Amino acid sequence: MVRTLKSALVAAACCAVATPLLVTLPAAAKLPVPKREGTGLTQYAAALQGEPEGFAAYVPQTSCDPQWRKGLQRFRDLVLATYPQTKDWGSMRDCTDDGISEHLDGRAWDWNANAKDPAQFKAATDLINWLLADNAYWARRLGIMYIGYNHRIWGAYRASEGWRPLSPSDPHTDHVHFSFSWQGAFGKTSFFDGTAAAQDYGPCRPFRGEPAVLYSRTRANSRPCSNPPGLSRTSGKPGKLLWRGSRGSEVRTVQSALGVSASGYFDSATMHAVASFQRSKNLPVTGAVDTVTRTRMVSEGILKR
Repeated sequence: MVRTLKSALVAAACCAVATPLLVTLPAAAKLPVPKREGTGLTQYAAALQGEPEGFAAYVPQTSCDPQWRKGLQRFRDLVLATYPQTKDWGSMRDCTDDGISEHLDGRAWDWNANAKDPAQFKAATDLINWLLADNAYWARRLGIMYIGYNHRIWGAYRASEGWRPLSPSDPHTDHVHFSFSWQGAFGKTSFFDGTAAAQDYGPCRPFRGEPAVLYSRTRANSRPCSNPPGLSRTSGKPGKLLWRGSRGSEVRTVQSALGVSASGYFDSATMHAVASFQRSKNLPVTGAVDTVTRTRMVSEGILKR
């Protein structure tokens, strides 16, 4: 069962199978440094040498726009081609499926490499050790933000701590979770084009507690998001948030008003229709019926208070 990656909270139990280098070594120990040619996915890199990106900052999901982004999709395809004994467990989730998760903004991929399957376990160990060797050289070039696998989590933003315990409630023993930076998800890093990319902090929330706008990355955001303002009285009273995965009569009402098939399920077509409505009204384009959008729809008689 695929679940969202939880925060590292408590120490995990011992693994039921032989443990790879990535878990047995102390946090301060160094992995063997492989050659940068002919190892892992190296053969697919745009350039074999050069300075990599810095370690990716932690940029949590703030918008909900699940889709296969270029960098994520290419990484998936290369991994599956290199390790055919493993499987794709997908990227996209409905906005209602998880809490904070990069699956919801198109920056996370789950790779089925079961720690209890010797062949899959070997593949996972091989790839992860390659990614993190030489001061995480290839993880940095790919724009990997964090990795969760087999009771442990590694974060680029806490790289000096090495592998940390992962919550035993979701130990990720049957798959590897990869979360990417925005530049990595869009395929705008040195692995893909040979040029080291600056940190991209993605979309910022327009209001506290409200989703951020859909991010097309026509221009990278080079500054961390500041604390968003609260909603003003004119913004409206918060109601139920409707977005990808929501169901019910209100969803059906919105769909009918916006000319989308009135299934009562908030799908991709509904998200795009809501985004078009928001653009036409000069509202933040979140693709969700958030508080500001709901207030406008109430004023136009689409929704009831």
